[in-house]
Amino acid sequence: MIRRIIAATVMAACLFFVSRGSANAQRPGQNAKVKQSDRMLFERAQKAIQKSNYAEARNLLETLIDTHPESDYVPRAKISIADSYYLQQAFRQAELEYRDFITFFPNRPEVAQAQHRIDSIDKLSF
Repeated sequence: MIRRIIAATVMAACLFFVSRGSANAQRPGQNAKVKQSDRMLFERAQKAIQKSNYAEARNLLETLIDTHPESDYVPRAKISIADSYYLQQAFRQAELEYRDFITFFPNRPEVAQAQHRIDSIDKLSF
């Protein structure tokens, strides 16, 4: 009888600690995107662009757009995606992204820069 009580107590304690450990293990992964502010994502992306890590920068910028769709950083993120393709010399993709930016944000001051980049890409075409 005493052995059953001890065994049941040990089993309950093990289940308790295992369940707490798995709950704690899930929290950081689940909140990883939520904890990153729009500003933090944008700044990390800009640093990645400065280091020529264009794919990483685009991933961060897309995350910003997806997780903070109402952010003031969204237009800057969209043009930064286009700029990253331009800097990477992926000119066709850059042109598509610049045109997308102009379509979605026609009143932004960056439209002139985007149009200038499109014009320079068009001159590269044979």
